[in-house]
Amino acid sequence: MQKDPYVVLGVARDATQDQIERAYIELRDRYQSERFAEGAAGAHAARMLAEIEDAYNACMEDRLRDVHVSGGGGSYGDILQAIKENRLERAQEMLDGIEHRDAEWHYYQAAIYHKRNWNVESQKQLDIALTLDPSNEKYLKAKDNLRRVLETGAQQQGGSQTRAGYSRPDDGASSTERNANACCNTCSTLICCDCCCECMGGDLIPCC
Repeated sequence: MQKDPYVVLGVARDATQDQIERAYIELRDRYQSERFAEGAAGAHAARMLAEIEDAYNACMEDRLRDVHVSGGGGSYGDILQAIKENRLERAQEMLDGIEHRDAEWHYYQAAIYHKRNWNVESQKQLDIALTLDPSNEKYLKAKDNLRRVLETGAQQQGGSQTRAGYSRPDDGASSTERNANACCNTCSTLICCDCCCECMGGDLIPCC
Protein backbone atom coordinates (compact mmCIF):
# COMPACT_ATOMS: atom_id res chain seq x y z
CA MET A 1 0.00 0.00 0.00
CA GLN A 2 1.38 3.38 -1.04
CA LYS A 3 2.16 5.67 1.86
CA ASP A 4 0.55 9.08 2.22
CA PRO A 5 3.11 11.51 0.74
CA TYR A 6 2.32 14.17 3.36
CA VAL A 7 2.98 11.67 6.15
CA VAL A 8 6.28 10.67 4.54
CA LEU A 9 7.43 14.30 4.43
CA GLY A 10 5.95 15.10 7.83
CA VAL A 11 3.85 18.06 6.65
CA ALA A 12 0.16 18.92 6.84
CA ARG A 13 -2.08 18.42 3.82
CA ASP A 14 -2.56 22.19 3.58
CA ALA A 15 1.20 22.86 3.72
CA THR A 16 2.51 25.54 1.39
CA GLN A 17 4.89 24.81 -1.46
CA ASP A 18 7.78 26.32 0.53
CA GLN A 19 7.00 24.12 3.54
CA ILE A 20 6.93 21.02 1.36
CA GLU A 21 10.23 21.92 -0.27
CA ARG A 22 11.94 22.62 3.06
CA ALA A 23 10.76 19.30 4.51
CA TYR A 24 11.91 17.47 1.38
CA ILE A 25 15.38 19.03 1.41
CA GLU A 26 15.85 18.38 5.15
CA LEU A 27 14.89 14.70 4.87
CA ARG A 28 16.85 14.19 1.67
CA ASP A 29 20.02 15.65 3.17
CA ARG A 30 19.62 13.52 6.28
CA TYR A 31 19.24 10.21 4.48
CA GLN A 32 21.85 11.00 1.83
CA SER A 33 24.47 11.07 4.56
CA GLU A 34 23.15 7.83 6.07
CA ARG A 35 22.88 5.77 2.88
CA PHE A 36 26.62 5.02 2.92
CA ALA A 37 26.33 3.25 6.27
CA GLU A 38 26.94 -0.49 6.28
CA GLY A 39 24.24 -3.14 6.46
CA ALA A 40 20.59 -2.50 7.26
CA ALA A 41 21.08 1.18 8.12
CA GLY A 42 22.38 2.00 4.65
CA ALA A 43 19.65 -0.05 2.95
CA HIS A 44 16.97 1.71 5.02
CA ALA A 45 18.33 5.12 4.09
CA ALA A 46 18.28 4.21 0.38
CA ARG A 47 14.63 3.10 0.64
CA MET A 48 13.71 6.29 2.47
CA LEU A 49 15.36 8.44 -0.21
CA ALA A 50 13.20 6.75 -2.86
CA GLU A 51 10.06 7.26 -0.73
CA ILE A 52 10.91 10.90 -0.07
CA GLU A 53 11.43 11.57 -3.78
CA ASP A 54 8.08 9.99 -4.70
CA ALA A 55 6.31 11.80 -1.87
CA TYR A 56 7.75 15.17 -2.90
CA ASN A 57 6.66 14.71 -6.51
CA ALA A 58 3.15 13.66 -5.44
CA CYS A 59 2.75 16.63 -3.09
CA MET A 60 3.97 19.10 -5.69
CA GLU A 61 1.49 17.75 -8.25
CA ASP A 62 -1.29 18.27 -5.69
CA ARG A 63 -0.19 21.85 -5.17
CA LEU A 64 -0.19 22.50 -8.91
CA ARG A 65 -3.70 21.12 -9.33
CA ASP A 66 -4.89 23.57 -6.68
CA VAL A 67 -3.25 26.62 -8.26
CA HIS A 68 -5.89 28.29 -10.41
CA VAL A 69 -4.63 31.04 -12.68
CA SER A 70 -6.37 34.06 -14.19
CA GLY A 71 -7.02 34.41 -17.88
CA GLY A 72 -6.41 30.79 -18.84
CA GLY A 73 -9.62 29.26 -17.57
CA GLY A 74 -7.69 26.39 -16.01
CA SER A 75 -4.77 25.61 -13.74
CA TYR A 76 -1.17 24.54 -13.93
CA GLY A 77 -2.46 21.10 -13.00
CA ASP A 78 -4.50 21.06 -16.23
CA ILE A 79 -1.41 22.06 -18.19
CA LEU A 80 0.65 19.36 -16.48
CA GLN A 81 -1.95 16.73 -17.39
CA ALA A 82 -2.02 17.90 -21.02
CA ILE A 83 1.78 17.66 -21.20
CA LYS A 84 1.72 14.14 -19.74
CA GLU A 85 -0.85 13.13 -22.38
CA ASN A 86 1.30 14.72 -25.11
CA ARG A 87 -1.45 17.22 -25.98
CA LEU A 88 1.13 19.93 -26.47
CA GLU A 89 -0.99 22.30 -28.57
CA ARG A 90 -3.65 22.32 -25.83
CA ALA A 91 -1.02 22.78 -23.14
CA GLN A 92 0.49 25.72 -25.01
CA GLU A 93 -2.94 27.24 -25.56
CA MET A 94 -3.73 27.11 -21.84
CA LEU A 95 -0.29 28.46 -20.95
CA ASP A 96 -0.63 31.35 -23.41
CA GLY A 97 -3.89 32.27 -21.70
CA ILE A 98 -2.13 33.00 -18.42
CA GLU A 99 -1.49 36.71 -18.06
CA HIS A 100 0.80 36.62 -15.03
CA ARG A 101 4.01 35.00 -16.22
CA ASP A 102 5.77 34.05 -13.03
CA ALA A 103 8.53 31.50 -12.46
CA GLU A 104 6.05 28.62 -12.65
CA TRP A 105 4.82 29.85 -16.04
CA HIS A 106 8.35 29.72 -17.45
CA TYR A 107 8.88 26.28 -15.90
CA TYR A 108 5.89 24.91 -17.80
CA GLN A 109 6.96 26.63 -21.00
CA ALA A 110 10.29 24.85 -20.57
CA ALA A 111 8.44 21.55 -20.11
CA ILE A 112 6.48 22.03 -23.34
CA TYR A 113 9.62 22.97 -25.27
CA HIS A 114 11.41 19.93 -23.87
CA LYS A 115 8.56 17.68 -25.01
CA ARG A 116 8.98 19.13 -28.50
CA ASN A 117 12.74 18.41 -28.29
CA TRP A 118 13.49 22.15 -28.42
CA ASN A 119 15.98 21.77 -25.60
CA VAL A 120 17.95 24.98 -26.13
CA GLU A 121 14.73 27.02 -25.81
CA SER A 122 13.72 24.88 -22.83
CA GLN A 123 17.00 25.74 -21.09
CA LYS A 124 16.38 29.47 -21.63
CA GLN A 125 12.95 29.21 -20.01
CA LEU A 126 14.40 27.35 -17.03
CA ASP A 127 17.03 30.08 -16.67
CA ILE A 128 14.24 32.67 -16.46
CA ALA A 129 12.35 30.56 -13.91
CA LEU A 130 15.49 30.30 -11.76
CA THR A 131 16.13 34.04 -12.07
CA LEU A 132 12.67 34.63 -10.61
CA ASP A 133 12.95 31.85 -8.00
CA PRO A 134 16.65 30.90 -7.59
CA SER A 135 16.27 28.41 -4.73
CA ASN A 136 13.40 26.37 -6.17
CA GLU A 137 14.45 22.73 -5.89
CA LYS A 138 12.15 21.58 -8.70
CA TYR A 139 13.59 24.10 -11.19
CA LEU A 140 17.17 23.27 -10.18
CA LYS A 141 16.55 19.55 -10.65
CA ALA A 142 14.90 20.13 -14.04
CA LYS A 143 17.83 22.24 -15.22
CA ASP A 144 20.33 19.63 -14.10
CA ASN A 145 18.43 16.91 -15.97
CA LEU A 146 18.22 19.07 -19.09
CA ARG A 147 21.93 19.85 -18.90
CA ARG A 148 22.67 16.13 -19.05
CA VAL A 149 20.34 15.74 -22.04
CA LEU A 150 22.11 18.57 -23.90
CA GLU A 151 25.55 17.18 -23.09
CA THR A 152 24.56 13.72 -24.31
CA GLY A 153 23.11 15.17 -27.51
CA ALA A 154 26.23 17.24 -28.15
CA GLN A 155 28.46 14.18 -27.75
CA GLN A 156 26.31 12.12 -30.11
CA GLN A 157 26.42 14.85 -32.77
CA GLY A 158 30.10 15.69 -32.45
CA GLY A 159 29.57 18.79 -30.39
CA SER A 160 26.83 20.35 -32.54
CA GLN A 161 23.30 21.00 -31.34
CA THR A 162 20.14 21.12 -33.42
CA ARG A 163 16.75 22.65 -32.82
CA ALA A 164 13.53 21.08 -34.00
CA GLY A 165 15.27 19.25 -36.82
CA TYR A 166 17.34 22.16 -38.09
CA SER A 167 21.07 21.59 -38.42
CA ARG A 168 24.14 23.18 -39.94
CA PRO A 169 24.35 22.96 -43.76
CA ASP A 170 27.51 20.83 -43.66
CA ASP A 171 26.09 18.30 -41.16
CA GLY A 172 26.54 14.81 -42.60
CA ALA A 173 29.38 15.82 -44.93
CA SER A 174 32.71 14.08 -44.65
CA SER A 175 35.83 15.92 -43.53
CA THR A 176 37.19 15.67 -47.12
CA GLU A 177 34.03 17.29 -48.50
CA ARG A 178 34.16 20.08 -45.92
CA ASN A 179 37.83 20.75 -46.67
CA ALA A 180 37.10 20.86 -50.40
CA ASN A 181 34.25 23.31 -49.86
CA ALA A 182 36.49 25.54 -47.76
CA CYS A 183 39.22 25.49 -50.45
CA CYS A 184 36.74 26.42 -53.19
CA ASN A 185 35.34 29.25 -51.08
CA THR A 186 38.85 30.64 -50.50
CA CYS A 187 39.75 30.53 -54.22
CA SER A 188 36.51 32.22 -55.20
CA THR A 189 37.12 35.00 -52.70
CA LEU A 190 40.67 35.62 -53.99
CA ILE A 191 39.50 35.78 -57.62
CA CYS A 192 36.81 38.29 -56.75
CA CYS A 193 39.34 40.42 -54.85
CA ASP A 194 41.74 40.28 -57.82
CA CYS A 195 39.01 41.49 -60.19
CA CYS A 196 38.25 44.40 -57.88
CA CYS A 197 41.96 45.34 -57.67
CA GLU A 198 42.37 45.26 -61.48
CA CYS A 199 39.37 47.53 -61.90
CA MET A 200 41.17 50.05 -59.66
CA GLY A 201 44.53 49.72 -61.43
CA GLY A 202 46.08 47.12 -59.14
CA ASP A 203 46.75 43.41 -59.40
CA LEU A 204 46.29 41.05 -56.43
CA ILE A 205 47.22 37.86 -58.35
CA PRO A 206 49.90 38.64 -60.99
CA CYS A 207 49.46 35.34 -62.85
CA CYS A 208 45.77 35.98 -63.60
